[in-house]
Amino acid sequence: MKLSTILNVCILVFFTLLFVNDFFPDTALAATLTKKLILIILIVLVIIQIVADKGQYKKLSQKTYVGLTLYTVGLWIVLTLLGGKSQIGLSFTSPLFYIIVVLLGLDLLRVSKQAKRERAEEK
Repeated sequence: MKLSTILNVCILVFFTLLFVNDFFPDTALAATLTKKLILIILIVLVIIQIVADKGQYKKLSQKTYVGLTLYTVGLWIVLTLLGGKSQIGLSFTSPLFYIIVVLLGLDLLRVSKQAKRERAEEK
């Protein structure tokens, strides 16, 4: 397995832990891995990822982008349905939720149009 793949999986795992920690702050996990510690680990992982790629910008594929977006929103929904309450105010009753969903939808449309344009240019 490539180093970049391992780093990407680690980043996704710690991002998920950050979400779980936010929705369930009174668990043993939250006591062991504080939000501050998780953020520091995430920052270090991202820096290692950037250095390992030698500064080359790698564009996410459309499938990957859609998958990450759906994963994030799905995680938000699942943690809420499990009875978690976000400490930073992420909830279905918050206008922030609807603003984020609309912005993500618009961004997905933008990415889709851009991918179509790039495929047309390649022909």
